[in-house]
Amino acid sequence: MNKYILSPVPLIIGMGNPLQAATGPFFSLGNTDFVVSISFVIFIAAIIYFKAPKFVAKLIDGQIAKIESQLAEASSVKEDAQKLYENLIKKQEEAEQQAHRIKEQAERNKELALAEAENMIRGLVDRKIQTSREQIRASEAKAITDIRNRAIDLAVDAASEVIFKSMGGDDRRTIIDQSIKDINKYLS
Repeated sequence: MNKYILSPVPLIIGMGNPLQAATGPFFSLGNTDFVVSISFVIFIAAIIYFKAPKFVAKLIDGQIAKIESQLAEASSVKEDAQKLYENLIKKQEEAEQQAHRIKEQAERNKELALAEAENMIRGLVDRKIQTSREQIRASEAKAITDIRNRAIDLAVDAASEVIFKSMGGDDRRTIIDQSIKDINKYLS
């Protein structure tokens, strides 16, 4: 309390000589300096009486508390933003790693697919070559059989012609009858 009472004293002392500013006796209501000085003392006393310094201190303390809570909230928001930023960075790194893994897997899948396609094509070509070889062998065997059959037919025709020209009619009948008996014997 003493500091509030003593604070207007330097102001009153610093006012200077009251006789220089106003005319007439200093302690009269006609002297403006005296009236202002009295008003100032009453104003200061009213402030002290109504506990204005405590009220102002409470207002200031309230503002300080409000500012401190805002600073704490701002600090909390800053920390949350920092955590969010760190989480976003971490998620971005994870996404980049996942993209890298997906790319590597795609490369491996591509290599496997290429190898599988190459094996399929190689197998298909091998099967085609094998089929072609078998067809060539079958064609060769058929050609050989056809040639043999044709040779046999030609030999039989040539032999028939030679026999027909060299034998008489009775010999021919005997050979034909004998051939029919031989065929019947083989067929039964």
